[in-house]
Amino acid sequence: MKHFFSLIVLISFYSGFSQSLPINFEGDISSANFIDFDGGTAIVTTNPNPSGINISSSVGQIVRDGGAIYAGSKILLTDNLDFSVLTKITMKVYTTAPVGTIVKFKLEGSGPAVDVDAITTVSGSWETLEWVFVGTENNLNEIVFMFDFGNVGDGSANSTFYFDDIEQVSGPTAPVPTSLPIDFESSVVSTDFLNYSGATATIISNPHIDVDNPSATVCQIVKDGGNFWAGSKIFLINSIDLSTMWHISMKVYTTAPIGTRIKLELENSSGRTNLDKLTTTSGEWETISWNFDGQANDYDRIQIMFDFGNIGDGTNTSTFLFDDVQQVSGPAIPNPIPTTLPIDFENSVVSTDFTNFFGAVTTVIPNPQIDANNPSATVGQFLRSGGAGYMRSKLALTDYIENMSTIGTLSMKVYTDAPIGTILKFKLESSPPDQFGKEQDAITTVSGEWATYTWDLSNADNPIYDVLTLMLGYNGSNDASANATFLFDDIEIISNVLSNGIDQSFNTDKVNASPNPTKDLVTITSKNKSINSITFHNILGKEILKLQPNNFSTDIDISNFAKGLYIVKVSTSSGIGSIKLLKE
Repeated sequence: MKHFFSLIVLISFYSGFSQSLPINFEGDISSANFIDFDGGTAIVTTNPNPSGINISSSVGQIVRDGGAIYAGSKILLTDNLDFSVLTKITMKVYTTAPVGTIVKFKLEGSGPAVDVDAITTVSGSWETLEWVFVGTENNLNEIVFMFDFGNVGDGSANSTFYFDDIEQVSGPTAPVPTSLPIDFESSVVSTDFLNYSGATATIISNPHIDVDNPSATVCQIVKDGGNFWAGSKIFLINSIDLSTMWHISMKVYTTAPIGTRIKLELENSSGRTNLDKLTTTSGEWETISWNFDGQANDYDRIQIMFDFGNIGDGTNTSTFLFDDVQQVSGPAIPNPIPTTLPIDFENSVVSTDFTNFFGAVTTVIPNPQIDANNPSATVGQFLRSGGAGYMRSKLALTDYIENMSTIGTLSMKVYTDAPIGTILKFKLESSPPDQFGKEQDAITTVSGEWATYTWDLSNADNPIYDVLTLMLGYNGSNDASANATFLFDDIEIISNVLSNGIDQSFNTDKVNASPNPTKDLVTITSKNKSINSITFHNILGKEILKLQPNNFSTDIDISNFAKGLYIVKVSTSSGIGSIKLLKE
């Protein structure tokens, strides 16, 4: 299932004449019939290697030179393509580009575009590639060629592609739409599922009949190779009405480990929404429900992706049975409740206070990585589970953030196993969303450890921001793995105006660091309030030292610190401030 790309809108002015499939370039089409875009140039030319499966004299050629990663060319057909019987398009391809080059075949027209990828398996010889379009609606009459999709061409031999004999042929049987509820006892057959990326669905006799599921027939999906998003789709006669019954449930049986991720996705011709649930048993039937409260009422396809995030191996733990897919009554999703800074997740903020977009799943969970750097019992978790590289979660604040011109730096603790150098994007927005926005990136400096990062999001036009937007792991892994998981905690505003003494906001406590600069010993004092904690951070945001003196003054030996600038965060009952300390 390749649905992570947002392609350009191609021009709609055409020259030349419309064509029909099949196309063999032996007089049925000329170079003038191609519409090139963004660095692709297509012509009809002599076959550079008339051998093997293709001894034709004339073929199509596309050279990609500069432009965009989606550079290519397109052809307008006389009639819309009809995939009700012939569900597959094949094409012969020749290139010296490396094995594994992506060839994207896209269909456009009066309805939503559809694109499917094929991967080359040879280099320097002709091969036949195929693209399955089973279930595609009959409203598309433009074929778009995007060779080596994802890379910018350089005009070389490896950016030159020859193609021939484009035709529509028999493929998988077109699915017959059905209706909810689905119990697999009569109308639905195996060919009513559209399988993709390594998943295969079949209707079988229930091998695990028991009191939890006495049905005689169930559906089985086996994941074997392919991609981590492998799954199967079924089409519905009518759109799902989620206005009163917004839960979709089904019975599931698998011997995969407890906690296996099941993604249920609702689709229509122009969009989709999905939710994740984790299994709670292994080797038993259980009923799992997904809450689509608040979603649209125009979805007419259901996709099921078992063990999302992992590539299947065809074994028992990559085999999933399911049954009784239906709408059921259930509670609504609570409305998000705005909160206030600082945020430590120990009481007020809950999972439903986050609003997720484009594949992000943010929840409040027990801290799985308690240590000296973050002994908190509860943290937030940002999970990248499919969707777009810019996926995000938003948290509303009760009030606009004040004093953004002087106190506009956000601080947050983050834990991830993602590689050092991963982008942590933090954005401030105003309600209504996108009216104003200011964002900044921090780069992870550790992996497998808690670290404190800061984002200078100050502005002089305040107060306008009352929404926190997290985009952690921006453009990184989205397979719900450890590398796509980010724990976060202790979101707070600190002063962005640092001096040799203390931030202006802390003057009431008369907190000071001396001497400053220092070579070995520094004394932190507070005249009016006892100091709860002192934390040293290097200029990359990494926490170096944390103390809890619970006193008005403490002496700290930093003789083993490297020379340079450090940010010292000091916490008293009045709040948190920061000192810029120079180690000589």
